[in-house]
Amino acid sequence: MDEKETNGNDGRLRGFPVTFNVYARNSQEVEDLRLAVTAFISSHAREGRAVDAARLAKAIGSWDRNPLVRSRIIEYFR
Repeated sequence: MDEKETNGNDGRLRGFPVTFNVYARNSQEVEDLRLAVTAFISSHAREGRAVDAARLAKAIGSWDRNPLVRSRIIEYFR
């Protein structure tokens, strides 16, 4: 058994639940967010792309490095 197997990391992607807090006016907004994220992940999966945690974290962490993306996101959240 190699190190990957003993650490529970054999290279295959598995689903994990994610829990975090987000600002919302009510629980319906939170449910709408959950459904939107689930639909986003599912739509990419249907097209053969994995929205995995590592790449999603990297994309979110680098949004502000692209001036066009940065300006659109800042404008959206005003």
